[in-house]
Amino acid sequence: MMRFPIMDKPENLTSFRFFAASLASLVVVGYFDYITGYELYMDVFYFIPVSICAWNMRRRDVLVLALLCALTWGIIDISVGHPYSSKLYWYWNMFIKFSCFVILGMVVQSLRCNLKEQARARRELEMALADLRQSAAEIEKLHGQLQVICAWSQRIRIEGKWMTLEEFLKNHLQIKISHGISPEAMDKMVKELEETKPRQA
Repeated sequence: MMRFPIMDKPENLTSFRFFAASLASLVVVGYFDYITGYELYMDVFYFIPVSICAWNMRRRDVLVLALLCALTWGIIDISVGHPYSSKLYWYWNMFIKFSCFVILGMVVQSLRCNLKEQARARRELEMALADLRQSAAEIEKLHGQLQVICAWSQRIRIEGKWMTLEEFLKNHLQIKISHGISPEAMDKMVKELEETKPRQA
């Protein structure tokens, strides 16, 4: 049985709204460009729909909208009777418009990505500082107390609760730990293995 991927409906709806807003702004800009004619420069206003799309959507959508903006400009430019000595100039101008829109879209997207990365790094830094403050408060609190360690189990008593050293480091000092083996323990293990070999023989 064929299964289709589940799409994120809220995200798709949001993307559709932003793309619709970009198209709506393109229609408005195109309308004013048409009624003002080719003598009044309106090209810079085409940056508005491209910027809306680039800030909120993916690169593929930016390329599509940049192409739509270039085609809209080119069709309006011909419709208002802009004279060209050669049709190649019109194609060249439309290509330049498309390139400018794409470059602007990529710049806006890069700016947005950088801002999101800075916000993520700031949140991580705030979380790290919060953990550090909590650990410092725990250490300061423990400094003023007499800590009792069990002579047999090597467990430590913190606020009436017995816990292992590992639990103490993790829960109270927020320290990430890993397990290994010390040279002394390794030597002891090797000696025990060597002692058990003759007995097994």
